Amino acid sequence: MTIPRIGKRLIATAAAAASLGAVAVIGTASPAAASTISNGNVQVCAQGTYPVYAQFPYRGGWSTTIVNPGNCWLHYVGGNSWEPINVYGLYPNSSATFSLGTFWYDGAVSGIGIGGEGTPWQHDTYIW
Repeated sequence: MTIPRIGKRLIATAAAAASLGAVAVIGTASPAAASTISNGNVQVCAQGTYPVYAQFPYRGGWSTTIVNPGNCWLHYVGGNSWEPINVYGLYPNSSATFSLGTFWYDGAVSGIGIGGEGTPWQHDTYIW
């Protein structure tokens, strides 16, 4: 079976359009991956129904203040190598905590934003 000349043109046009669409999607994905927080800055937000705070184990366990729901903590903390940031949520009316995870940060190359979302029993994090 042979494909008529018009059919070959339609197939070539569709293939070219699909390739350009894929390039456009790939081309726009990279800039969105970059943090919106300036180098050396850390932002911790309580985007859920519980307070959150961050702790810096490579800095002697130093931690942020407790951030209440709907608020954020943003400060320049510097840094010149990769280090972990442990983020915790607090259960209501208690000093008991739960881990939201450990996130790696290098203040020399980026900033980081970390948001605790959901509830203490069904929590998640959002990173920017």
